[in-house]
Amino acid sequence: MKLSTKIWYAWFGVLAAFAISLELLPSKDFTIAGFITYSLQALLFIICVAIVKREPTRKNKFIFVNFAVFFSLSFWFHSYLFIGTGGTREEQFLRLYLTQYVSFGAYFFFLALAIIYLTIDVLFRDFQTYKKYLISLGIALTFFGYYYAPYFQDPKYSHHTPDVLDWKALEDNYEKFVSENSKIPTVADLARMGDMYSYRDGHKSGVLFPEEKQARIETLYPYLPNSYQVLVFKPMYLDAIRMCVVCIGFILLFFGYLYMKDPPQGAYIEKLMFLFLVLCSLEVFHSWVAIKTIEWEAASSIWVVGEYVSTIVLVFIAGAFAMRLRFITSVKGEFYEQELASSPTAVTRWRDSLDNLVVEKFFNRKLILGRMFVSTNRK
Repeated sequence: MKLSTKIWYAWFGVLAAFAISLELLPSKDFTIAGFITYSLQALLFIICVAIVKREPTRKNKFIFVNFAVFFSLSFWFHSYLFIGTGGTREEQFLRLYLTQYVSFGAYFFFLALAIIYLTIDVLFRDFQTYKKYLISLGIALTFFGYYYAPYFQDPKYSHHTPDVLDWKALEDNYEKFVSENSKIPTVADLARMGDMYSYRDGHKSGVLFPEEKQARIETLYPYLPNSYQVLVFKPMYLDAIRMCVVCIGFILLFFGYLYMKDPPQGAYIEKLMFLFLVLCSLEVFHSWVAIKTIEWEAASSIWVVGEYVSTIVLVFIAGAFAMRLRFITSVKGEFYEQELASSPTAVTRWRDSLDNLVVEKFFNRKLILGRMFVSTNRK
């Protein structure tokens, strides 16, 4: 049986398991966009595993092991649908913990680790694998620890931010005013009802001055009375943006090094990094829009639209991984990758089908015979 056929059968089996579990078990927050997204990630996991098993050079295996770990979270995203379906308060907090530690925390940590490791592999080609992992893990854990430390110090950190604490105080005054006056309070009405505080480490550290209080109420007033979910998820979206910025920074470092040094690189690696640049940029944009949206329903709808857009990028990423797998399982691909590992300075860069397309459409192929685009048919 052909390898591609095995991959398709494996993926269809995973999809069947997903569909059967959705049919038989109670689920929550299911969306078609989310299902398509994590189903594509499951396909990418299968392709990455196939690449790891067939990579001709040992050092390249670890690049795709990292991506396989990242895409394995697709199975978690499906399992998450079956958690907290009872609707109790304890289950809701369990979903919150899993969201901040896995759906946001682990997702962006493993994404950053995969991208940072690939960049370190290019920068320090001759380093031993464990040294590359030490550097990559050190960098990824430094950023992750700095951004996500509050969640480990306080599991309910997202409910203890100044925005949420002030919102709760305003929401109590809001309901009190409505019950007593049978009308919706204005900002000025709320400003006359009780004090507001500044916070440090989740605790009150001082009473705000009247001008500060007025400005604070004006900021939070649009979230009254029922849009607090946006404020709860705001720190998670902010940290997602920060981790994506780290990823983008290392991708730009990757391309900057290639531009300056022009080292020979494994086939399709550059295309993969470019596509992850697009994916991370979309994650930043989607998170930023979600933060700026006031109503939770609107934020959820925007996120669903964002998932559809990201799905298009995932399709291209799956295509790039599939082309990488097809290349390394060919005779010429295996030879090229082994030569690249043993004597990289003696190997010119492989020109893949995407390079051929660019040359055919935008360049005079008779002039493009240098190191950048060596003709695959040249004698």
